Amino acid sequence: MKHFFSTLLLVVISTTFMNCKSHTSIDSYMKELVADGDFNGNVLVVLNGEEVYQNSFGFSDGSKTVKLTKDFRFDLGSVYKEFPAVSIMQLQEKGLLNVEHKINKYLKDLPSWASTISIKNLLQYTSGLPEVEWDKYFEKNERITDEKIKEDLIDIEELEFEPGADYLYTNHSPMLLSQIVEKVTNQTFKVYVTQNLFIPFSLKDAVIHPEAPYLDKSLMAIPFNENYEEDSYKVTISGAIFSLTANDLYNWIENLHSYKIINQESIKFLSEEADFFGNIQSPLGSVEWTKNRIIEHSHHGSAGNYECIVRRFNNDKDVLTIIVQTNQKHENVGDISDEIKNILKFN
Repeated sequence: MKHFFSTLLLVVISTTFMNCKSHTSIDSYMKELVADGDFNGNVLVVLNGEEVYQNSFGFSDGSKTVKLTKDFRFDLGSVYKEFPAVSIMQLQEKGLLNVEHKINKYLKDLPSWASTISIKNLLQYTSGLPEVEWDKYFEKNERITDEKIKEDLIDIEELEFEPGADYLYTNHSPMLLSQIVEKVTNQTFKVYVTQNLFIPFSLKDAVIHPEAPYLDKSLMAIPFNENYEEDSYKVTISGAIFSLTANDLYNWIENLHSYKIINQESIKFLSEEADFFGNIQSPLGSVEWTKNRIIEHSHHGSAGNYECIVRRFNNDKDVLTIIVQTNQKHENVGDISDEIKNILKFN
């Protein structure tokens, strides 16, 4: 027994030493980036459930008066698309819908092409719907709204291709998925997500904003460029502007991978990419499986000067999660996560 406790103590001391060394190495790397003007944001690194590194760098907005802390929220960009996708699978698991159903079963006020598009097509970006025409509005400094996006949808006479015949990444997909959730549950998408995803899985600080610029800026990291000029785009879209802390994102991805939110079969389905050549994403970004184990899940998102990446690695011995969020985009969050992984010698 004495030998057992001595061995256990050595393991604890060794692990603590390694974590301290890793923390120092990551911190040196991050501070070098900050000194070069290449990073403003938050970083969280967790190994086997233990925080290896968490830090905040720079400012919360373009005024440079308030320093960021771990309590600040950042917009997720495309990472938010996991939430409508997971919501759809929750409803399928309850028998309330089927991903093979055509979307006109739930959305009655769309043109005839809605009878040819399945929920699965929306999830895998194979619907044939075009990209949202953001620039049409932003170039005129015009606010883009749910109503304008709906008008653009109704004006579509012909799809870009027959559903299932090709791939086109479009924000129409998650927006329509959110509307299907609303029709099935008879509640707003924001209420559904809050009650079924945020509260049960400890996303304590997560917020869905009704518009940008935000009405409530409390603990919000505001996006700005290299000249500290804040983003000026104007958007009023329900259920799409997700703002989370790094800790919220960690709780999300850990609960997702523990199959507590949806089951393994549903996660596998959401991991499937459309069978076409190119930069193809699944609803969860990029997910790589080995038999019944996810060995890597990476999802990158950006919106204006927001950029973030969430990455989780599982080599069957250790689990590493890296979250990088910035409100001053330098298009380097992927490189940062790679370097942190290298510092930790995680293979």
